[in-house]
Amino acid sequence: AADANEMAACYQIALQSVGTPTMITATRGTVAPLEHSSREKAMKGGYAVITEEGEGAPDLVFIATGSEVGFCVEAAKTLQSEHSIRTRVVSMPCQEIFLAQDEEYRRSVLPGNVPTLSVEASAEHGWHRFSHAQIGMTRFGASGPASELFKKFGFTAENAVSKGKELVEFYKKHGSVPDLNARPTFK
Repeated sequence: AADANEMAACYQIALQSVGTPTMITATRGTVAPLEHSSREKAMKGGYAVITEEGEGAPDLVFIATGSEVGFCVEAAKTLQSEHSIRTRVVSMPCQEIFLAQDEEYRRSVLPGNVPTLSVEASAEHGWHRFSHAQIGMTRFGASGPASELFKKFGFTAENAVSKGKELVEFYKKHGSVPDLNARPTFK
């Protein structure tokens, strides 16, 4: 959970989910409260923590979970103020609950045809369905102080700014962004 509101939502969901197992993963470090989080929003599995400034779709979407959300918020503010890249930050405490929402809500949070970068310290696995590129672990981690490890593996606002700019430029060069929502659903 990215903050106390999300943790409260996770506990509430766990207590109400009698038909499925539940796992709550928490950081050992501290996380600052997110300005626009709420238990109600987190209960939808994913929501916009920071919305882009101005009209129309954002230029970039960050999607993250847990402690990574905080530095994505910092990166979004830098991208908007210093590089004029209108950036949305989405917190996704639970992919399954997000996918259970109606399509209109899911698209309002993750348009699918906007360059989207997921940031997850545990692994890239599972984020490909929501993002065009990922910052995530691709190997076994390491031991050491969290701040040093986050820097070593690229979980910093500076790296998110760099990779975010790179992703936006990639799709500007290639002319179109594939719509991640344009896929069949088999029953």
